[in-house]
Amino acid sequence: MSGELRTIARLYRNSLRLRTSTVMGDPVASILNLPRGADGHTHYERIRSGGDLVRGRSGLCMSASHAVCNELLRDNRFKVAPTSAVRLKLRPLPEQRTDFLVHPLDDSLASANPPEHTALRRLVAPLFGAAQMRARRSFVEELVERQLDALDSTEPVDLIDAFALRIPSLVIAELLGLPATDHDHFARWGIEFGATVDGARGARERRRTQVLLAELTDYFAAAVAARRAAPGPDLITALTAAVDEGAMTEAGLVSTCQALLIGGFVTTANIIGNAVIALSENPDQHELLAADPDLAGAVVEETLRWEAPAQYSVRVVGEPLELAGRQLPRGTPVVALLAAANRDPAVFDEPGRFDITRPNAREHLSFAAGVHYCLGAGLARMEGEIALRALYHRFPRVHAVGRPAYCPSRVIRGPRHLLVSTGR
Repeated sequence: MSGELRTIARLYRNSLRLRTSTVMGDPVASILNLPRGADGHTHYERIRSGGDLVRGRSGLCMSASHAVCNELLRDNRFKVAPTSAVRLKLRPLPEQRTDFLVHPLDDSLASANPPEHTALRRLVAPLFGAAQMRARRSFVEELVERQLDALDSTEPVDLIDAFALRIPSLVIAELLGLPATDHDHFARWGIEFGATVDGARGARERRRTQVLLAELTDYFAAAVAARRAAPGPDLITALTAAVDEGAMTEAGLVSTCQALLIGGFVTTANIIGNAVIALSENPDQHELLAADPDLAGAVVEETLRWEAPAQYSVRVVGEPLELAGRQLPRGTPVVALLAAANRDPAVFDEPGRFDITRPNAREHLSFAAGVHYCLGAGLARMEGEIALRALYHRFPRVHAVGRPAYCPSRVIRGPRHLLVSTGR
């Protein structure tokens, strides 16, 4: 681990160890110590009220400003850091079939910096281009229609398990060339991994995280080996060529596949779930979509603004610089509160209002910005749009029933379970 990442790991650990009395007086620590699955927006507003850049007692800095977050995401002097912050000492487990263990974020292009990031992204980005997404549109549309049949019930049904997780999971499986019958594994890995992103607490959680990473590593190492033996028209086959040419390591290929799987379906599932929650809480907006399902694309953008699937992103200062009038030495960790930036009143009128007719909703930072702009943004947008259009076309009165149960994470924000009535 580089010196900068060691610094952020140490500071993050110190923040997590702050006692309650200290947390109460430190808005930065209060966010890092939120109960998993809790709504953090009240705490984000405390950061905003403290200025464009707030330094916590542990040394971490945070910003709720759209302008500041946008700047640090785009400025390559800020180095990307693992969102989990406290990296595990990854060692193969005795029961593991492979002789290496990789992390889908920390060991993939998601946590790489230029020039390594540039080279890796150049390999993967063409596989997610506009032409490739258009070619898959009919597949997604057919898949959505089939999955909607599972919601056709007079009794409340869990939208997440029956629909929101299945759509992106099956799409990314097709893209990677993985069997659709493995959906239950994908869903469990995605949900469990989301709970580890903000750091494991205690030996039991660290062990569980290591077991999870071992399962992911073994699965994709086997998938890569299978593609070498029997190549197919899929992304894994395409990337094995990069390994053979020395442009990517075997571990890099495995971690990239892991990141694409988990990131590829968790984000879209949260878009769908968060949209249905917001529309259920705002009947006037629900009526607009029910009357015109073609507004689904606008719903996706406003949902991304309203509730960022990833609430924050971590960067570390690579060289001494100034941000928001504050001098920051090398190694200073800075947290971009994406969810708060998306509700910055300097950019969005009435930011606390969910409005699917908002003209500038797409200015949200939920897909980050700069060189680390989300590789799968186009795919997530397409899946969300198709899914919501079809859902509200077939069930115009669909609405949430009761309170949703949110994913047990501080970083990942979306419902783990969401009972809905189709209005039948």
